[in-house]
Amino acid sequence: MHTPKHTRRSLIAGAAATTVFASSIRPSLAAPRFINWWYEGATPAQQAALDRHLTQPFNASQSEYKLVIEYRGDALPDQLLVALAGGQGPDIVLTNGPSWTQRFVTGNKLLDLNTFAAKFNWKEKLAPIVLQLGTYDGKLIALPKTIETQALFYNQTLFKQKSWTPPKNLQEAETLADTMLKAGIQPFAAGNAGQRFANRHLLGIFYNNYCSPDAVYQALGGDMPWNAPVFIEAVELLKSWWDKGFFGGQRYFSLNMNQSFAVLSTGKAAMAMQGTWAFQWVPDTFEKTKQELGVVALPQLSPKAPYPIFLLGIGADLAINASSQVAEGCAMVFDRLMDYAFVEKMSQVWEGEWNIPFAKAPPPVVTQDKLQTEAARLRTEVTEAMMNGRYGYAPWTFWPAKTDDYMKGGIEEVWLKKITPQQFSDKLNDTFQQEMKDGLVKKPPPRN
Repeated sequence: MHTPKHTRRSLIAGAAATTVFASSIRPSLAAPRFINWWYEGATPAQQAALDRHLTQPFNASQSEYKLVIEYRGDALPDQLLVALAGGQGPDIVLTNGPSWTQRFVTGNKLLDLNTFAAKFNWKEKLAPIVLQLGTYDGKLIALPKTIETQALFYNQTLFKQKSWTPPKNLQEAETLADTMLKAGIQPFAAGNAGQRFANRHLLGIFYNNYCSPDAVYQALGGDMPWNAPVFIEAVELLKSWWDKGFFGGQRYFSLNMNQSFAVLSTGKAAMAMQGTWAFQWVPDTFEKTKQELGVVALPQLSPKAPYPIFLLGIGADLAINASSQVAEGCAMVFDRLMDYAFVEKMSQVWEGEWNIPFAKAPPPVVTQDKLQTEAARLRTEVTEAMMNGRYGYAPWTFWPAKTDDYMKGGIEEVWLKKITPQQFSDKLNDTFQQEMKDGLVKKPPPRN
């Protein structure tokens, strides 16, 4: 991700007040040593759940360490940059994913976790691809805390009323969207007000689901230019959907992602190509309108791409400050997160934020809650996709920073007819190639 004050994760999570400050100085030989973890924003209910399911059990399980979590809100990314640059900061470092983690790797601000990975058997617990993503020059620097994907969320109540079926391919998607427009219903709920990063969420979907993950993999590895015909075609297709009003036209610029999801919950919009973070918005949207939410895989946008595929994104990385005096304790905290029961408990309150990328699909979730069932099914499908190679690439995880930044603003210029898809693709390719020349591109692991 890029470096402004507001990131996608901080804007989605919101701000929360800072809690008690914990000194990492050991007051006496008998007292536990503090493990300080700076977190971003969380609601009171979410903070209480994390305290109940992680902090309290961890602190009660041993006497050597005491975990204290501080909620820093929107300020967290900037605070980490400043603190770690000065050799200070929290023991547990929470970043906004690989592109942020890499900023600290170049300054040797994070600890090599390979010793702990062997001790706690993390290579058996976590999916190989995510461990590879956290490895730099042979050093395991970061563990993924939150795996994200994008899916087709739809208003199931509306679909039942209209006898509609979620689309699986391009023809079905465009035919259904045209039908919705004629009925006065916005096909896809979407918006980017204050959240320009939402633009490249859509672009990433079209690159993967039109061009294919294999093509994206080649481009990310430098073996295919971003202005190859297939990528230009994907941009042209996305522009055609914009021109038809599938995303709401100019209204797109007046709503943020949360607000557009609320429109979906009323039935005034029918579908949304959203990320797993959208589950967090359900209590304030679908639960209030009493309408049902459905979730399926995104449609195949050309025969070049397989179906179904799930974009792989890492919403947050966990690392250990190289200056920490309690590294072993931090690793013990990480290990407690790698538990199916912990994820299920946290997901009941904080869905979409604790999707640990396990090496094996989690056991079935037994619940009467339809939302929990849908979310658990999606987590299982993402895990299976990582295992069998049916995954795509999320821009906020795999694209280098400047290229990612250009995607956010450049595609908007295409929609507004300021530049052509060809011109956009040329500039995108030039930006990427320069970052590759500068050694700023981390090539994705080989596809399985």
